[in-house]
Amino acid sequence: MTTDLYGKLSFDQTVPRSLAHRQAVGEVFVTDSAPGPDGDFLVAVQVPRAHSLWFDRLTAYHDPFSTAEAARQGSFVVLHRYFGVPVGLPFSLLRWQFRVHDLHAYRDDERSPLQGVLRYRVTDKSKGGELGDMTLSGELTIGTTTAMTFTGDVVFFGKEDYAALREFQQASKPPPDPAAAAVTPLDPALVGRRDRRNVVIGDGERFAYVIDTSHPSYFDHAYDHVPGPFIVEGFRQAAVVAAVRSGELASPVAAVLGCSTTFGSFGEFGALLECSAEVTGAAGGRVTVGLELHQYGKRLASAGIELGPYPA
Repeated sequence: MTTDLYGKLSFDQTVPRSLAHRQAVGEVFVTDSAPGPDGDFLVAVQVPRAHSLWFDRLTAYHDPFSTAEAARQGSFVVLHRYFGVPVGLPFSLLRWQFRVHDLHAYRDDERSPLQGVLRYRVTDKSKGGELGDMTLSGELTIGTTTAMTFTGDVVFFGKEDYAALREFQQASKPPPDPAAAAVTPLDPALVGRRDRRNVVIGDGERFAYVIDTSHPSYFDHAYDHVPGPFIVEGFRQAAVVAAVRSGELASPVAAVLGCSTTFGSFGEFGALLECSAEVTGAAGGRVTVGLELHQYGKRLASAGIELGPYPA
């Protein structure tokens, strides 16, 4: 990527919040976008240093998960601005994965926010002019370093089709379970956090989710189902706890070096969401964990997460 391409982008202000699918301006990490030179798209992102969720860490490194969230927002900006996807159209994220290539790029200099440029390539799988599913892939450059690569599949629905689907799904499920609201969160230090409010799992044979819909980041706006980023954060926290308890990870202050998540169905509010986590491999200080999310006795989503220590 050349300096001229960077010069097209501004970090002065955020894009309209609706384009990033956020309600609060402070939750928008995308500042600008522009068409790239080869049919791709460039997106400028900045993560604020004082963010109540992403600055809640116990290391002098920015959380790679924060740039994965920036990339997720950037994908919507690209689809709305350059592919004519209407704002407000229902969507579902089917698959999302990323890999961190250089943790040194995430070093916090304690003077400036983390910012970088995302480059996207989009494959439109729509048929006959109708919106359908699209695949996005790309990379994040911080300074001159390729810090992360990512790919994901998103599917869009007509509003009436989505409403009918959700009505059918919700009508076939049991009434609310009081146990879902009675989960006690783990100690924040066990998942590498300071603030208990940012802990999303409890303890047990399976890790039950702690769903606080008043949380300003996880639940930035109203949802009719448990949102994907919240589910993935639960996967991350469960992976950390499982890896430390197995003895394969020395500390819960660990970086997610890779994450691959597949969603099969929506998680519903008012019913217990539980995550299983199993260490599947360990070598060279890195640990891989397989995870599954269950509700009503069925698997809703699965993930593979690779963890490792931050540089000394």
